[in-house]
Amino acid sequence: MRTLSGIFLFSFLFCQDMQVRIVGVLRMDVPVMGPFEMTFDKITAPGFFRSDEKVEAKRTYASWFIDSETGEIMIEGTDHILMYDKEDKEYWLESPEDYFKEPDTSSEGKKSFSFSFGSDEEDEDSPPKIERTGGDAVEVLHGFRTKKWITTVTSSDGELVLEEWFVDKLPLLDLSESLERDIKIKFNPSREAVETDQFEFSSNLLIAELDSLTTLKPLDGHSVKTNFFMYEDDDLKFSAGYEILELYTVPFDASSFTIPEEYSRVDKD
Repeated sequence: MRTLSGIFLFSFLFCQDMQVRIVGVLRMDVPVMGPFEMTFDKITAPGFFRSDEKVEAKRTYASWFIDSETGEIMIEGTDHILMYDKEDKEYWLESPEDYFKEPDTSSEGKKSFSFSFGSDEEDEDSPPKIERTGGDAVEVLHGFRTKKWITTVTSSDGELVLEEWFVDKLPLLDLSESLERDIKIKFNPSREAVETDQFEFSSNLLIAELDSLTTLKPLDGHSVKTNFFMYEDDDLKFSAGYEILELYTVPFDASSFTIPEEYSRVDKD
């Protein structure tokens, strides 16, 4: 379990002349729309934050609706957040009030991922069966020394399978998230803490939500890769996967927090 004192010490030792970069990808395959992936690229340094996001659908008709490549930059001491669209080569300034505005929670404006899996009323006396295997051999994945775990949840509704590659510690990830939270708190008019945009779905969270009699202990550490599969009658109905591709630190470079000069400024309502 991470500690605030550990993050603080690591942050203290992390000089102003360094920055952290994390690159990851989320892949999903959903009915009708088909497979698509979202790649994110974040760079953080004390007082600086940049996030780029690229969404690509594999099916042509779906790409018309969801393909995009956008980003944002925050620099401490400035009044606005710099937003940009890489495809259109445009940028605009967004006020902190608009950026941190509460999202629309209506059905039209809400983006969420949820599912129902568990026992129905007829089988309420038979909670899901949960099994876990693995954790023996070390697998090197994108430079991370990991241990792979497979968790299977079976109920009358079907079966869920989670493949997870865990490492004991990821201090650079902890630091990156801490730096991102710090600058967003400074920009947020309410000065409230803001959750970092990080895909997090693990067997630990799933087991905690299910009504199960399992005695499995939570996995310790961080997952650097997770695959999620949902089956009904042995047919794959849904799949998703997330993995960290790169995580490293390099000397601070102010140009990492700029956009190309050829981008045109536009006004956004």
